[in-house]
Amino acid sequence: MAKIGESELKRQLKTGDFSKAYLIYGEESYLKEYYIGRLKEKNVNPDFADFNFHSYTGKTASLSDILSDAEMLPMMGGRNFILVCDYPFEKSAADTDAIKEFLSDIPETTMLVFWYDTASFDSKNSSRLKSVENAFSNAGSVVVLDRRSEDDLVKMVVSGCKKRNAYISPENAKYLISVSGSDIKTLMNEVDKLCAGAGGGEVTKNLINDLAVKCLQARIFDLSKAILRGDYEAAFDVLNTLFAIKEDPVSILSAVSGGYVDMYRVKCAKIAGERFDDVGKYYNYKGREFLLKNALSNSSRLSVGRLRRSLDVLMLADNSLKSTSADKRLILEETLVKLLLITKEAAYDKD
Repeated sequence: MAKIGESELKRQLKTGDFSKAYLIYGEESYLKEYYIGRLKEKNVNPDFADFNFHSYTGKTASLSDILSDAEMLPMMGGRNFILVCDYPFEKSAADTDAIKEFLSDIPETTMLVFWYDTASFDSKNSSRLKSVENAFSNAGSVVVLDRRSEDDLVKMVVSGCKKRNAYISPENAKYLISVSGSDIKTLMNEVDKLCAGAGGGEVTKNLINDLAVKCLQARIFDLSKAILRGDYEAAFDVLNTLFAIKEDPVSILSAVSGGYVDMYRVKCAKIAGERFDDVGKYYNYKGREFLLKNALSNSSRLSVGRLRRSLDVLMLADNSLKSTSADKRLILEETLVKLLLITKEAAYDKD
């Protein structure tokens, strides 16, 4: 067939017009797991699953064993369903040739599904992986399941609450996404909890504040707001919380740096006469559009020059974290002070 989208995969599940082979990858873990589960549900009879369903982890299984099982006839009709996770084709030219040969004449009774969960599948930067993708595309379907847009996530949250006999406004759904992040699995867990807390009523902003778990990005937004207010106490309170919940120092710094990069991009877009959300045309903010809105609010406090100085400070801290044995907490605390001082200078300039 070809590379297909989520809508075509839904159509196949509805009509039963399946491909014999699937390559499934992308950024959205929840969607990958969901659709693999649906494919299995539609093609494996539970009574004969022990005979007709074969699951492998690519890091431990050999391709020869996988393809040997894929050649088998299914028990009592139906399909022989072969599911393989994170197979490292980039490490073996022989395996790449073998899968391409198999896909050129795949048995009619076999459904072969390769999917990538913790490992990435970067066919854009690997000619070997690109050839594997082309082979799956010619023999069956390639499905890329990336992050959904913010609007799609809002619809999902609103619909999820409705199915659980609760109500959330689109505005509060957006707020929940900004608090808990754009990962669908996390969002649905939060929806379950919030709907139970609402007791069949409305999921309000206050309820979200009381019950929803903040993602790292939301905590970093709180940290950035404190820095840009010049509020030392609040900034160090957030940093202490991040250390208390054992967030990785490199991840903390990366998230802080990302917030400053967002502000710099939005500031430059404004200077160029473009809207803040035009930044999304040039960089991937799909499902994370709220970051640009946050950056628009925060970037008004700093000039382009001070944002550049702040990014220099963050780059030096990143080098220190990754290349020295210095205390990581101390590096972050010193970085925080430097960022606060830059903010204070900006405040003095306005007086």
